[in-house]
Amino acid sequence: MIYIDKDYLISHAQERFIDESSQNDDDILNQIELTQIAIIKTYLGTRYDVTTIFDQNSPIENEVLKEILVKLVLYKLIRRNAARKVPNDYKEQFDEAMKSLKEIATGIIRLDGVPPAVDSSGSVVSNSMSGNLSNPNFYI
Repeated sequence: MIYIDKDYLISHAQERFIDESSQNDDDILNQIELTQIAIIKTYLGTRYDVTTIFDQNSPIENEVLKEILVKLVLYKLIRRNAARKVPNDYKEQFDEAMKSLKEIATGIIRLDGVPPAVDSSGSVVSNSMSGNLSNPNFYI
């Protein structure tokens, strides 16, 4: 795992659930984490330098991203166990994490301590939107 480790997962869920759902196979945990990182990169890639943040050799740790990632990973991991229904709280946490990703992507929530996205010339990408929403004649 490159951004969170098994101990971090265990701090959020029972180790038995993690081991049963991953069949004690770290490759499963690694694959689930990589898939969820790809989802996070898709949401945040236009606002933050996700390549640098999730660099395999020296990732930039951010507690908000770690919290989001652990919720996504645990939900996907627990869902693997066909014998056990996913508890509602895992689904709620997954939904909360996805909502947070959307809010970060739109700028409602700002991540501190992580680099912004840059274009090919190295300039910070501006994500501000502007427009004229006035409607002087009140037409719809």
